Amino acid sequence: MAQTIRTLFCAVIFLLCLPGCGEVGSTEDPIDPYDALSLVDPLIGTGGVGGEVIGLNPGAAVPFGMTQTGPDTTHSTQGALPFYHFGGYHYDDDEILGFSHEHANGMGVNDFGTMMVLPRAAWDDSFVDSDERAAPFEHAQEHASPGSYQVRLADDGTEVEIAATRHGALHRYQFPDGGRPVVLLDLGHRLGTVEIGESSVAFDAQTGRVDAFQVLEGAYSGRFGGLKTWAHLGLDPAPTQVGVWSDAQSPMEGTPELAGLRVGMWLEFPPGTTSGELRVALSHVDAEGARSNYAQELDGVDFEEVRQRAQAAWAEQLGRVRVRGGTHEERVVFHTALYHSALWPNVFSDVDGRYRGLDDGVRHAEFLYHSNFSMWDTFRTTHPWFTLVQPEKSLEFAQSLTQMAKDGGDMPRWPLGHGYTGGMVGSPASQILAGTWLKGVRGWDAEAAFVSCFLQATELTDHVSRTAIELYRELGYVPLEASSGSTSLGLEYAWNDAALALWGTSLGYDEEAEVLGESASWWRNNWDPEQGFMLGRRADGSFREMADPDTWASEFVEGNAWHYRWPAPFDVAGMIDLQYGGDLEDFSADYELYWSRVAEEEDDVFPDTYYWHGNEPDLHHAWLGSLAGLPEATLQAVRLLMSTRYDTSPSGLDGNDDAGTLSSWYLFAASGLYPVAGTTQYAVSLPLFDRVELDRPDGMLVVEREEGASALALPRSPLLGDEELGSWVVEHDELIEGGRLRFVAPQ
Repeated sequence: MAQTIRTLFCAVIFLLCLPGCGEVGSTEDPIDPYDALSLVDPLIGTGGVGGEVIGLNPGAAVPFGMTQTGPDTTHSTQGALPFYHFGGYHYDDDEILGFSHEHANGMGVNDFGTMMVLPRAAWDDSFVDSDERAAPFEHAQEHASPGSYQVRLADDGTEVEIAATRHGALHRYQFPDGGRPVVLLDLGHRLGTVEIGESSVAFDAQTGRVDAFQVLEGAYSGRFGGLKTWAHLGLDPAPTQVGVWSDAQSPMEGTPELAGLRVGMWLEFPPGTTSGELRVALSHVDAEGARSNYAQELDGVDFEEVRQRAQAAWAEQLGRVRVRGGTHEERVVFHTALYHSALWPNVFSDVDGRYRGLDDGVRHAEFLYHSNFSMWDTFRTTHPWFTLVQPEKSLEFAQSLTQMAKDGGDMPRWPLGHGYTGGMVGSPASQILAGTWLKGVRGWDAEAAFVSCFLQATELTDHVSRTAIELYRELGYVPLEASSGSTSLGLEYAWNDAALALWGTSLGYDEEAEVLGESASWWRNNWDPEQGFMLGRRADGSFREMADPDTWASEFVEGNAWHYRWPAPFDVAGMIDLQYGGDLEDFSADYELYWSRVAEEEDDVFPDTYYWHGNEPDLHHAWLGSLAGLPEATLQAVRLLMSTRYDTSPSGLDGNDDAGTLSSWYLFAASGLYPVAGTTQYAVSLPLFDRVELDRPDGMLVVEREEGASALALPRSPLLGDEELGSWVVEHDELIEGGRLRFVAPQ
């Protein structure tokens, strides 16, 4: 059967390697300019069912902007199931509840949905009920592109257009003739399981402006007391009438302010208004911050100017990477992945540099401070992507994480907004910051960051301790009795420590690096040679008896034994030595059998048994072949995943994108590279496109394949510059200095 699957692989790869519909030209010719924005479809990844819900919102945003303003939806008969609305929107829905100004970027919990607004052709007291005001819509009347979003509300004909700024948005509305149109601001709006802890709204009749405040308690933000958000809003033309309501108070026309648990306000345009605008700016610092953000980004500008600025920002961001070749669908998937990768982490400081820190204090940064780091996911692909392509952005990420550790006392694991959440496991900032430093990004307090990470790796800390750290340091693994997910915890810690050891050595922390280098090998301690898997181990040293490796077990975090089969991409030789007695042929046979099983298994709505691309622990599995000197095996696996786990539909990713993690995997794969996170190594494979150009501050990096270099006829090794690389692994400095990675047809 394995040979049959291998034949199937080759047939699929042959088709993928045929000339595409992209630009034609010699691989050595520079890529001609093209419109990258037209190749982005923000509706990709807004659907999915079961274990393949993706959680993206198609709303308007600028690169790394604080806000992503877009629709929160529901279904007229099925409602808005929380699991399907992590990002507020689901493509299968047919009604819009409103347009919130912040959304989670493909994360798997309900959070955000801040400062929701909704235009309607006229006010009705029943609109205090979100179900009563929900507006039907059709996808034929909806359009999303980088920086803007528009839709027609089908019941009253209101046309909605939204253009993004870094801290807010400008809404433009077209209303039917002869009405008394209104805009609702609902501070009690909740996505899924989100709760509102506090809210207030006030209208200033002299300025015609509104100030609002909201404390939103989501699945993660509720862990630190709630996300604090201030907003400043302005309508044009100015409202002639306002009213308020709350969960405890019926609608009160003419009342200009209200505070309570969940309050709302409606603002009425002058009678007969057919065209109106709403400007909204946010701050997580205070009301003055929202007003300053409004003044700098939204005062005195019209809708087209804001939209053009947003488009220009995306053109610059997307234009850093260019491709030639491939099919049209592959180019759309690639450029949409570029777009989704550049949404989070996002800016969290105001225009004056002030931000709210992890200690809830207001501080000032001389750099662009970011938050919302989904690091258990993004350390694997997203952060390495920016370190390679946009190191100046990686610098801002490193500065932000280091500042968080200084402000709050601990290096965070999953910081959302201005708080620690403790989400997920391990110490993934270790791989991110180690990789950032080891790949040459300077200008941040790396020593302070390392000390914080080292303390987290060796002892209890105040906010984000490693679970069972004392037992782990004593036993060399996390015992089953100490915690759920014990096997995953120990495997994550070893990878964390491997990265920290390399970083510590580079910084001159030799004693600390020696300690970390030892624990970096402790992934071996969860290997049960009799059962042939990484398994949970009791404090007495015995292993759990596994009934079925296909079944999820409590010792694993979001996975089963197959998903954690090869957990140490930083030590592939060690895995082959431990699991196969050092026999590369045995590993190769097992690896081929594994991928044949992956290919045979139906990719349904449930988590896949052998390889689940919709989650993170096994994302490196496809690249182990190149790391072990088996490039054909990696190419077969990578091409299988690219062709079956990505497309241009609303369900075009395999699960939660998790702040660009799955998108960045595709970017690397299409470019013929994959990072070993926390190290300086990349696995190498044949790029999807004929030529890829990556603009870096120190020059252009080019990856190209010559005609005839295909999956069916790999060269002995790629050329780096004019020299044969000699393997299918490349060091970061070698890659940058060589400047050109070429795949030539074998003679």
